[in-house]
Amino acid sequence: MISLISSLRGHRWKILSTIAILLAATFLFCYSLIVTDWVGTPILCGITIIIASLQLIRTSERSNENFAQFLNNIAHEDFSSTTAHSDGEQSTQQFIHAQKVLLDKYRKLKADRTAQHQYLHMVVEHVDTALLCFDENGNIAIINKAAKDLLKSRQISNLAKLDAINETLADALRLLKAGENRVMKVSIGASMYQLMLTATEFRLLDTEYKLVSMHNIESALEEKEIESWQKLIKVLTHEIMNSMTPIVSLSTHLEGMLTEENIGAGMATDTEQYKDIVSGIESIAARSQGLLRFVQTYRSLSNLPRPAPVEVDIENLIQRLATLLRERFEACKVEFLYNVEPAQLTVNADLNHLEQILLNLLSNAIDAVNGREQALVEVTAYLHGHGNVVIQVRDNGCGIPKSYIEDIFTPFFSTKDTGTGVGLSLSRQLARLNNVTLTVASVEGEGSRFQLRFR
Repeated sequence: MISLISSLRGHRWKILSTIAILLAATFLFCYSLIVTDWVGTPILCGITIIIASLQLIRTSERSNENFAQFLNNIAHEDFSSTTAHSDGEQSTQQFIHAQKVLLDKYRKLKADRTAQHQYLHMVVEHVDTALLCFDENGNIAIINKAAKDLLKSRQISNLAKLDAINETLADALRLLKAGENRVMKVSIGASMYQLMLTATEFRLLDTEYKLVSMHNIESALEEKEIESWQKLIKVLTHEIMNSMTPIVSLSTHLEGMLTEENIGAGMATDTEQYKDIVSGIESIAARSQGLLRFVQTYRSLSNLPRPAPVEVDIENLIQRLATLLRERFEACKVEFLYNVEPAQLTVNADLNHLEQILLNLLSNAIDAVNGREQALVEVTAYLHGHGNVVIQVRDNGCGIPKSYIEDIFTPFFSTKDTGTGVGLSLSRQLARLNNVTLTVASVEGEGSRFQLRFR
């Protein structure tokens, strides 16, 4: 800045001295013509006037050209060279130096701005929450990787294209107000999500923008739902156990009293009345014991053992399960395939819990494809996103009706005639204990896909 001021001062004194010479030559030219009869003086003064005028014009044009070129370079972000030509004059050298300083400053500011933009872009891309930013015309300015994964699309340039994915979600984004939170259930592809939408609005370069975060709260809702079911099961089992224990005890006692040794003289053992009493008491005892076993079975849903995490080799685990279920695969004529990529993929989880989850999923898959032609059950394990492990169990069976998708993880709910409704509920609870998310996607008539996502 000091060099630029010095340059401008030097340039000003040069112009002033040229003007002074021009004025003196003009005065002398007029004086010699009017007052004296000198011949040579007017000629010399005229030449001096012409030279001084040309010098002023040349200096002014050069300054204007240099400054205009300097501004043009900045406008086009050209930092490769200065605009003034080195002619040996101190003012020009100072102007060149000032240009270099300004260009260096501008170049640094531009580099800082680019670095900040790249940093913010990387931050937005790597956050787990889906972010979507669009203007008042619906044109999408920012969409991060999490949002693309959620919407299962790589190319979304405006909300009109989002209508084709889920029109309800697109309308919700348009109507969402700044500071408003909205929870909604949406279906994207074959998957169902519970999303919480939060919006904020801002103005940038005379354009209004709306930034919406889409957070999948399914895991949090599942956790609360499981806790509620566990509390309900504890209450039910407690009450049923309190009621059934004396019934079982009493029926057993009565059955013992009606033995042949304890029968009074008024009732013979070969009468229909005696046989009906014995049969009824036996039925009470059997049903009560069956109900007691039923309650003890479901009590396990609310008393799961705490996990003991170890490093589990996924491929080795799948091979053990394949050996265990080999007879069922062969009996149902099911082709079983598995693929683990990379081959040495491991997870940190309770081995018994993980084995029980996969065993339940594979058993359900076998039931789903039983009787179908070219029946297939496939297990794949791979890395997804930021290094998270995913284990997927897929079948080409009958699929799950849409009306049942929301209920299949509910305790006691089953789509099978002989099902107990424990397997999937137990699997989800075991998954949650190991910090794993269990999700399902299914198309009726085409098959189902269950995924375990390790966090």
